Amino acid sequence: MKIKSFYYFIGFFLLVFSLMIVEFCNHESTRESEPIKYRDFDSIIESDTLHVVLECNSINYFVYKGNPMGFQYELVQGLCSHFKLFPNIKVINNMEKAFQELAFGQCDLIAMELAVAEDRYPRITFTTPMYNSHSVLVQKKGKNLITSLEQLDNKTVYISKKTIYAKDLKRLEDSLNINLKIIETEEEGDEFLCNLVDESHIEYTVCDINLAKAIRNFYPNLNFDLKISKSHQVAWAVNSNSVVWLKKLNEWISNLKKSGKLRFLKLKYIDNPVLRVYDYTKEITGFSGEISKYDSLIKNYCKSTDWDWRLVSSLVFQESRFNPNTVSPSGAFGIMQMMPVTARQFGIDRNSSVEEQLKAGIRSLQYMDSAFAPYVSNKEERQKIVVAAYNLGMAHFFDAFELIKKYDKSTITYKLVFNSLKRKRRPEFYNDPVVKYGYLNPWYVNRFVTEIYERYNAYCAVFPEK
Repeated sequence: MKIKSFYYFIGFFLLVFSLMIVEFCNHESTRESEPIKYRDFDSIIESDTLHVVLECNSINYFVYKGNPMGFQYELVQGLCSHFKLFPNIKVINNMEKAFQELAFGQCDLIAMELAVAEDRYPRITFTTPMYNSHSVLVQKKGKNLITSLEQLDNKTVYISKKTIYAKDLKRLEDSLNINLKIIETEEEGDEFLCNLVDESHIEYTVCDINLAKAIRNFYPNLNFDLKISKSHQVAWAVNSNSVVWLKKLNEWISNLKKSGKLRFLKLKYIDNPVLRVYDYTKEITGFSGEISKYDSLIKNYCKSTDWDWRLVSSLVFQESRFNPNTVSPSGAFGIMQMMPVTARQFGIDRNSSVEEQLKAGIRSLQYMDSAFAPYVSNKEERQKIVVAAYNLGMAHFFDAFELIKKYDKSTITYKLVFNSLKRKRRPEFYNDPVVKYGYLNPWYVNRFVTEIYERYNAYCAVFPEK
């Protein structure tokens, strides 16, 4: 009887275990079949944020004297301004990774110089072409210079993975009946490979003619003269499911081309001979490895605080463009643009060194941070409010806190604070008993904060680690 019961138990156990396995498999199957998330125009607009991938190089996205710049960067800024969106920029110099981000709904747009080609990557659709371009061979100058395509026979050419260059080179192989060893690398972008050629780590690579024009002066030992492809169209890319977003983008691009803005930006970043003659590589973040020459000081004084040195650097740029001799009409002075009264509170004056001014400015940020902490518990929201207060002064923010407490009864955020500051334009609010510091029209404050955080976002993209 005991043996029979034992077999019943084993049978029951196996049945339950089998059902669990079936359920697990069904769950896995369901999970794998879940549709890939993507956003179309309405959801992008509703979020107020555009998730965009850019490539960091000497033409499309860089930081010059602390200021984010670049051909594609300015186009994205114009796009976001048109649709009233905040650009959330992610730097990816690997083309395959960029396509993966877009295909799997991790971004809304790839804003790079993408050669239009059929079936280039699954679930990717190109926008209306912006202009035409072509590919060139990158090699070192000297006696072994290749001057005709036939001389590429039996040569090894390194190219970035998932670029159009592989098709260009294979087309050459077929048409000229030559043999090429094509190595697709995981390296971070075309300019990185150009640098490897310059340093003699590799002999040959390929890049776009526009990048070649922009970096020619940076690499005087490199030759970019040999054209390896026919002219091709250049565009941006969106997820194939974002049908309305694609339509809106194409309309914007069409108007951009008609306005002359696209041509102007090409002249500014690609075709401007004055820009090419002036070698500003040492001042471009990503090549010099710094935002400004004061990075080490800012990092040092931020080290013992909760403040990100990149955010402080963005604030300093906003205030003085890193110029310690700046004096405003209102009397604010120095690299941190402190008013004389505030400066005295933190022990500095116009004769103080840049180091002393930076130290005092960061101390003032800490002071306001501590003063606002009882009202705002979230660090990120509080720091955004502190940045606003650095421009406006602290007093009006205590009024805003009291108005929120009285009328909103909500957790204090920067958005709520700014809305309460705007209330102080109206007599029923600036005459309210809880308001101590009277009338205010804060129209410029939000712009100040927005520009600082947009630049901070750009700094973070170039310097992803604190």
